[in-house]
Amino acid sequence: MAYIEIKDLNFTYPMEKERSLKNINLQLEKNDFLLIAGRSGSGKSTLARAIVGTVPNFYGGTIGGEIKIGGKYLKDMSHRERAEKVTMVFQDPEKQLMMNRVHREVAFGLENIGVDEDVIKRRVYEALQFSGILHLADRDIASLSGGEKQKVAVASALVYMPDCIILDEPTSQLDPSSAEEMLNITKKINEELGITIIVIEQRVNRWFDTVDSIAIMNDGTLELFEDKRDFYYNCNKRQFMFMPDYLKFFKKMNFNKMPQNFKDARVEILNSSLNVKSGNEVAAAEFQNNDKEVISVNKLNCKYGSKQVLRDINFTVENGEFIAILGANGAGKSTLLKTILGLVEHEGIIRLYGEDTSKMDIRQIARHIGYISQNPNDYLSKDSVYEEVKFTMDNYGIYDEKIVNSVLKELEIYDLKDKNPRDLSGGQRQRVAIASILVLQPDMILLDEPTRGLESGLKNKLGKLLQNLNRKGTSIILVTHDTDFASNFCRRYMIMFNGRIVADGNKRQVLGDGIFYTTSMNKLLRDKDDSIFTLEEAIERCSI
Repeated sequence: MAYIEIKDLNFTYPMEKERSLKNINLQLEKNDFLLIAGRSGSGKSTLARAIVGTVPNFYGGTIGGEIKIGGKYLKDMSHRERAEKVTMVFQDPEKQLMMNRVHREVAFGLENIGVDEDVIKRRVYEALQFSGILHLADRDIASLSGGEKQKVAVASALVYMPDCIILDEPTSQLDPSSAEEMLNITKKINEELGITIIVIEQRVNRWFDTVDSIAIMNDGTLELFEDKRDFYYNCNKRQFMFMPDYLKFFKKMNFNKMPQNFKDARVEILNSSLNVKSGNEVAAAEFQNNDKEVISVNKLNCKYGSKQVLRDINFTVENGEFIAILGANGAGKSTLLKTILGLVEHEGIIRLYGEDTSKMDIRQIARHIGYISQNPNDYLSKDSVYEEVKFTMDNYGIYDEKIVNSVLKELEIYDLKDKNPRDLSGGQRQRVAIASILVLQPDMILLDEPTRGLESGLKNKLGKLLQNLNRKGTSIILVTHDTDFASNFCRRYMIMFNGRIVADGNKRQVLGDGIFYTTSMNKLLRDKDDSIFTLEEAIERCSI
């Protein structure tokens, strides 16, 4: 008998006509490691909530079907039983961190279910050490980086020693180094402790080699593949987008067999007769309307209290540039965007079209520069998606129904225009936030992690939308951990460490010999040619 059994599961949220889950059937054995992928809004997070019992106990709604864990129906379990069977790490760690100190946060859940004090103390410090964050035990939660907060959330789930842990997009906010650490911790939990793991992710490249099996959700339905080989050989065209790029490349090139992992793929290519034709990188100047300087940053420094966040930053942005800023969590990337917009006090000079921004009203700056933060909830205040986007234009007295509808359609949220944005999935809320800025058609757009929560298809559409705006003269600065997205659409790249810009140049100059800050395709093919960065480039330039 399977450890987790889901039979004919259906669920509908309150006030909704359409079911979010439709006849879900799933069986998992103890110690399984399952990856669930699917488009934004396909029901992945709802399924996770159903397994832990917050659907419908917290969210309300109508549920049908059966969920058994360890042979017992979930609906018959007490709160403590459920917590000991299955726990969940949310997509946004901020939503589940409630205490002021790390050790108190990890202990909080055990205290709620009445575990003995002596057991709590030992469990807390063991969980912290196992997760590699024992040194953070007495730290203030507010002082932690995004990656550290995510590890605290994992330790808070692990401390129960449950039979299953569900992680909802655990790497969506993390830089490549922190994301790799998160994967390794999760793998260790599965391998050493025998805990069943369910990971919900859009960034499948990183997780695919680690998991045992994969399931794809689409419009509330779920299809489970027996293993990764089954998925490689039998996925349909719609599901193909959730295959890692290196495997897509092998299928497109018609290699004889599926590689066992990324290393096997690289060795196979190195020993193959793969031919690579030369390619030319398109110069950024070809897309620029003129050489007019939009932003100039000189000797920029910024502190948060006694902590130096930005150090002697100098750069200019000319009209029509498309820039990606990469770097670790806490490197100062988000602070740099906020400083340009005039939201953070600083030393140094920032000029917008030659005028010192310190002498400008923030509303003047905002009319020229659109800013999209990494938290879409910052933008959500209205009762419908349409009103949310319209509200931005109303603030400037430039409402145009055609522009609103056009942007909503391009971002594939037009069908959601009458829904409350707070009822949408994380990826859908992200697109609403982006739409609320794009309708202003500003001269420059600053985006902080805009691809968070978006699957590859939507990321590609967002990239093309930004690319079209850029070709019309809109300058774009994009902060991202998604090097694959950046390499597809940006033409200038900066890397930040410890508040400094340590690299600034074109794709080959900055990403060509990168360790973390490069793409999976570049790592795969760099022994043949280090100028290939994307799957599209690889397919176009390679032949066997």
